[in-house]
Parts: sequence; structure tokens; C-alpha cells
Amino acid sequence: MKIGKFNFKEYAAKKPLLITPDGKFLSAREVVSQPTLGAASAFSLNNEDRIKLALERYRLEPDFKLMIFGKGLVTKSQLMTAIKKQDELGMMALDAEMGYCSELLSNLAGGIITPWPKEPRIPIPKKPDWKIVKKCIQFKLKTRALFCENTTDSVTTPFANYRMKYVHPVFIKRGFSITVLKGVDDIRANFIAPAKNPLTVYISGIGHGSYTCFTGHWGNHILEVGQYDPAEVKGKAIHFLSCQTAKTLGPDTVAKGAKCYAGYIENFVLQWDDPSTPAVNEFNLFARSDSTFDIMMAMGATAKQAFAATIQAFNAAISQVPNMVAATYLALDRDRLKLHGNAATQILPYRYFRICFPILRLETEEAFAKISQPID
Repeated sequence: MKIGKFNFKEYAAKKPLLITPDGKFLSAREVVSQPTLGAASAFSLNNEDRIKLALERYRLEPDFKLMIFGKGLVTKSQLMTAIKKQDELGMMALDAEMGYCSELLSNLAGGIITPWPKEPRIPIPKKPDWKIVKKCIQFKLKTRALFCENTTDSVTTPFANYRMKYVHPVFIKRGFSITVLKGVDDIRANFIAPAKNPLTVYISGIGHGSYTCFTGHWGNHILEVGQYDPAEVKGKAIHFLSCQTAKTLGPDTVAKGAKCYAGYIENFVLQWDDPSTPAVNEFNLFARSDSTFDIMMAMGATAKQAFAATIQAFNAAISQVPNMVAATYLALDRDRLKLHGNAATQILPYRYFRICFPILRLETEEAFAKISQPID
């Protein structure tokens, strides 16, 4: 059903966007027919009307489940009960609904539909594999992306599989080497060495988290405030899909030398459906939106450009599911995404290392890295 420039599912078109002072619910079509309502905001409602509006919106929504990273599945009925009780979960859901209603009201009035961002076509400069500089030789070596993909957790596994299918190949095609920690190998003991390697320029992954810690297999603390060597993050761009880590861990890595950190300051919430469904479904919208940051960084964008493209991706995803519960939580996650550090950060699939005479015999790439000087 077309309303304005948006294609609504039939049930979504019936869901109210506003409630009048006399208790009448107004649908999207009714709002569009009265342009002055485009400037309205659900946040201006009193709390009683906010609750009524949210409950009616959920009542008309087909049965669904929300996955809240770190807290598990929440059913439609549980969410409605929480809204009535006004507990922590209920307040989160209420604010998310009112925020999205206000945003959709504005977008309907302005006819705003965001397109998916396009990958930048940034060519990689052709440079010699080595050259003599005074009494030194500069060697060009492939840089690395380190991925921590939790594939032993039922919540994170679908995202990890999505990332390995759609994100990792972009890095490989661009020319990066990749190191992937997955399954039982996704633990701190296996993270330290590749993270410290001077050829590693990017760290990313999917896992659970808290304000101070990113975790892997069975909750293993991979990166935790106060428990890691600054050399593990120095000079790296970092992006984790996990709950809360951008609140404290992200700024901490930047303070210890990371170039930038992108992540979420609170819990990541999504509509949970069958990720194996081949069609574009709600799960894929969440995964595709978040993965945009990694793909843009791989293609040579700055962190600022990658962040802006990720916000655009969330907005494009929201436009595809107008007035559905998925749109509410895509908007919530979008607003919880934060970027710390140097917004001009870029990563390249190579780095020059300089070694000066007398040249020592090099047995391995690691030995070379230890006695050479990286040049950005």
C-alpha cells in the first residue's frame, strides 16, 4: 500500500502514528492527509497517551520476537507487559516507539526515502614493491585485517556468517590479508599476537559486550579496559558489533593509540527472524546496515565517510520497512552507533617498511617486522 512515497504493508498502514487529546488513533494515511501533522511529535504526548499509542502499535503488529544482545529473546507479549509496567525494558521500548513515530511523521511530510550508500571507487595507487632510499631499502607488504567472529553462540552466529560471506571477501579483493578468529579459536590467547603485529591495521568482529569489554567464544574476554597491552590497538581502526562497548572500551582504545573506534553505546536490538531465509528479511537489514562501516573502510573511505554511510544504510533499511517494528529498532541501533577518534582515519592494503644497512638475514615476515620501521 503506497502512502506518500513509502510502500507500506497493509497491517503497517493501519498502525497509528499519533493519538489525539480525545483518544483517537491516527494512521499514517490520516497523517498524510493532514500536512500540519507532519510537524507533530510523539514525544509531546503525556505518558499515559504514549503508553496507549505504543500498545496499540504492538497490538496491530504480527507476532514477533526481539533479540537484545546480552539479554536474549523478548516476545511481543513480554514487551507489551513491560511497557505497561514501565520497567527498564518497557521504557526502552516506549522511547524507541515514540522516537520512530516522530521520525516517520517528519519523513512522510517531507517524502524522504534514503537510498543505500554506494561503495566508493577509490583506486589503490600503484607503487613499487621495494625501492632504495639512501642507505635503506623500503619494502611494501600487505597489511592485515583481524576479524573476531563468534560462531559458537546462537545469537551472534548468523551475524558472523553474514560478515564472513559479505564483508571478508571485500577485504581480500581489495588486497588485504585477513586473519579470522572463529569458533573455539575466538579467544584472547589467539587475539594478542595478530593484534600486536605491525601489519594489522584493522580489527573488527561480532560478539557480546559490556561498557568495558568485548567478548568471544563462551564469553572469553578478548579486549577489556585495563587488561590489554596498548600495542594491541595502537595504530588500528576498530569496529565491533556488540553491546555497549563504544561507551567506555571504545574511548579507552583511542586513548591508548587506536586511530578510531566505531560501535554501539548501548545494547544492540533487532527483530529476530530466520536468518537463513534467502529473501531480504529484517535480519539482513540489520546485518547489512552494520557491515557498511567495514566495507566502506576496506574500500578506502575515511572513518567519517564510513560512519556517515552506515547511518545512511540504517536510514535506507528503515525506509524499506515503514511503520514496522523492524524500523523502530533499526532507528534505535542507528542512534546508538558512535565513532571515536580520528575521523580522517583510512586504511590501505599495504604498508612500507624501511630496513637500513647492514641488512640482517631475515627468516620470517615476523622477524622482518621486528627490525624494520613501518612507514604510513
